[in-house]
Amino acid sequence: MEGGIFAVDGSTFNLFEKPSSYGKTLYDRKSRYSLNCQIVVMPHNLLIINYGLDHPGSVHDAYAFQGTEMAQNPEALIPEGHWIWADNAYPTRPWCVVCVCVEHAFAALKGRFQSLQELHIRIQSPGDMTYTVHWVQCCIILHNMIIQFEEVLGEESTVEWA
Repeated sequence: MEGGIFAVDGSTFNLFEKPSSYGKTLYDRKSRYSLNCQIVVMPHNLLIINYGLDHPGSVHDAYAFQGTEMAQNPEALIPEGHWIWADNAYPTRPWCVVCVCVEHAFAALKGRFQSLQELHIRIQSPGDMTYTVHWVQCCIILHNMIIQFEEVLGEESTVEWA
């Protein structure tokens, strides 16, 4: 099936301890404290083109995805005749085809940046939460920079294992 230009998936970034701020909302279905992250990637190289870090780990992927720019304004971001691939956690829309599992991007991101396996940041205030979100954003930005540098230099991808 041609025309799928992007893929979306959600995952959590685990926190190493119960935060003193936001503790109950960050408790997820896997009995961990975590942040929900939604990413939209280009499947051929796993470049992250849109992401959402606005929700705690207790929030379902489909709900968290609604907070991304891609979900709010798909007509402006998805070329005509194309769509986003998604797994069955997401609702079917004309621009969102539910049929595939797209776990590779998170495996590559968490593999490249081991700190994302479990975030060792104490969240005791809203400022700590902001710091944590910025940490993840920096990892996403660096992930994209590495992919783009590898493509420009013609080097083999360091995420082929994902």
